[in-house]
Amino acid sequence: MDTSLVRLIEELAANAWPAEIVQHLGGWRLRYSGGSSRRVNSVWPNLPPAGDQIETALAAVEEFYQRHNTIPRFQICPASLPQELPAMLAALGYHTDAHTAVKIAPVKTVLANTKQSACKITSSATLTEAWFQSYTRASGYMQESLPIRRGILNRIGPEKNFILLTENGKQVATGLGVLERGWMGVFCVVTDSICRRRGFASGVMHLLADWGKSRGAEKIYLQVMEDNTPALRLYQRMGFEHLYQYSYYQKMPAF
Repeated sequence: MDTSLVRLIEELAANAWPAEIVQHLGGWRLRYSGGSSRRVNSVWPNLPPAGDQIETALAAVEEFYQRHNTIPRFQICPASLPQELPAMLAALGYHTDAHTAVKIAPVKTVLANTKQSACKITSSATLTEAWFQSYTRASGYMQESLPIRRGILNRIGPEKNFILLTENGKQVATGLGVLERGWMGVFCVVTDSICRRRGFASGVMHLLADWGKSRGAEKIYLQVMEDNTPALRLYQRMGFEHLYQYSYYQKMPAF
């Protein structure tokens, strides 16, 4: 496996879904935002940590998350360093959770395998209230988590595009594309529960791929939970191929 490509995509994804607090520990990034999003409440360990003693770095991680009143968590992928980190975490009582597949595809392939939407299209370079309400409602997020989600979306630094589809006055689907270094990350592709299996997700992906192409992107990456069979099948039909998996290693408190 090309770990340099894995590390690049992990860096792009971290930039596209930014935490509120990031404390650097050498090459490790200790991220905290509150709420339930694992990515922004976990360690990004894809470069060497500070110092020569990995035990010291692990202790610093646990102190950081204890200070923020949450459990310590690592986002582990094939590029994580040191290579023995997963085994070390397992020995310390960390358990795996949220196994996630990372898929990639050429922009031209996605365009060929999706269709232009007939819906009303709203495209915005910044977060709009209509997009946010549609995305969070269709995703089923709890009210208390909304300020944290809003903060993440407002902090995105690279160029981005928020897509909202509306049919007969009803908001039916959302998507978000984030551009950096010739890649487009796709996030927040959600269809309203009563409007699924009608091609709206395909329409969103087509619009994002076309936008990415117009901005010079050649490839697309996305993440999908490995137990989300409908989404896995959908992205396979669009031409996405599996590149790698990441999981979260988290240490639950003792009772």
